[in-house]
Parts: sequence; structure tokens; C-alpha cells
Amino acid sequence: MNKANYENFWRGKWNDTTIFGPACRHRRRIMINLVKNLPHEHVLDLGCGDGSFLAEFSGKIKTSILAGADISQEALRIARENLPGIEFFQTDLNGKFILNRRFDVIVLSEVLEHLENDDALLEQIASFCHYVVISVPGGPADKIDRRYGHIRNYSGQLIKEKLQYNGFDLVMYKRWGWPFYDLQQRLAYVEEDNAATPMNAGPYNSLRKFIARLIYALYFFNLPGFGEQVFVIGRSRLFNDSSGSVELFGHMYKKIYTF
Repeated sequence: MNKANYENFWRGKWNDTTIFGPACRHRRRIMINLVKNLPHEHVLDLGCGDGSFLAEFSGKIKTSILAGADISQEALRIARENLPGIEFFQTDLNGKFILNRRFDVIVLSEVLEHLENDDALLEQIASFCHYVVISVPGGPADKIDRRYGHIRNYSGQLIKEKLQYNGFDLVMYKRWGWPFYDLQQRLAYVEEDNAATPMNAGPYNSLRKFIARLIYALYFFNLPGFGEQVFVIGRSRLFNDSSGSVELFGHMYKKIYTF
């Protein structure tokens, strides 16, 4: 998906999907649970879209500094309108960018699969954060992935290898989504190239919100450890200190796999 199409997504009420869509809601829930168990005084959401993750995070977790960045002017307009107390800035994650401070956590939710050079981004942020918390699609790339601009999906060990290669130690790796999320994605995006449009684009009326709530509830019955959605935590090797080993944090995260 090119930049112009991405802008049109937000003009087409994509904001409703991020707020009410069951996959987006569960993804936020899981990412918040992961971030809150790390040092999180300073958190940056790269590829923040309309700021829905930061909005929910700030409503649940006390922290000092929250910031978001995205390439879309329209998404950032929505984010600034809804969250006037949070810093947002525009940047293209496909290129070089400058951060003016270091962060405890940088969040990359459904971002890396859209970048031509995901290695370059991971290498850059390793100098600016203690931890990176990531969600990526982990199944084989298909027609709908390409429609939404996925350059790659992260099947197998790919995301683990990329973290290790670009300056991070793996703290946690978890798959999620089977069977209900995986099945619903396939049913929603059957065959036709434009099948995703009626499901995910445009405003949510009362009926769509009701159906979305039912699907959201169903996703709680996914079996832990299985599925085509991947969540990982990496710890930058540039920020090793005496606060705890990677093994300690890995042990801790075994206790919060309440996906």
C-alpha cells in the first residue's frame, strides 16, 4: 500500500475499525498487557495511526511521557484531536529518522510488515529504547496481505532472527489467534480482491458494532500459543544493566500469557 492509499484509508473512517474492530481491540489489549509489565515511564508508538493504542494505554496505565509517530497526516490529525496531551510527529519509517529522546519501550504494532527495510528500522531503534514490543502477522502471506501493503509476513523464526541480528535479545515470543481469529480472517476476506472493504472500511453502525462485540468475545476462546498473529518482546543489547537478565524477564512473561 502506497502513501496515498494509506491516507485514503483514514479518510474512509478507518478510525472506526481501530476502535471497534475485534482484532484491533484484542491486539491493543495484548500489547498493553505486555508493555505494562516492562519499565514504561517513556513509551513511543511508531506507526501509531490514529493513536488508539496510546489512548487506551493512557487510560489504564500511569506513565510520564507518551509519544506517537506516523506517516499519515490524516491519522495524526485524528490522534492530535483525540489526545491533545500527547506528542505526535510525522515520519517515514522507511527512511532515516531522528528521535530526540530515549524511551523505555518502543511499540511496533502491525508496522514491520509494511516496510521495505525492516532491518534498518530495528537497527535504528536499538539505540533509542530498552525494549521493543512488536506485533506482526505470522502466517503465510496471501491476497489480503498484499492488498493491505504487506511486503512480508513473519512465518517460522523470521522475527526472532531479525531481532537478534539487529541488536536485540529475545525476551518473549508468543503466537495467538487459533482458531477463531484465524478463521474469521479467512471468512472475512474470501476470494474477491475487494472483499475486505465492506467488513473493515467505513463507519460502524449499530449492527456492525454489535457483531464486532460478539466476535471480540469469541476471540477470548482462542487457544494460547497457536495462531497466525505473533507478539514479541526484544531487549536492546545496548541497554543491558543490573535490573534483571533476559532470562528473568522471560520467566516473568510465562506468567502473563493471558492472551
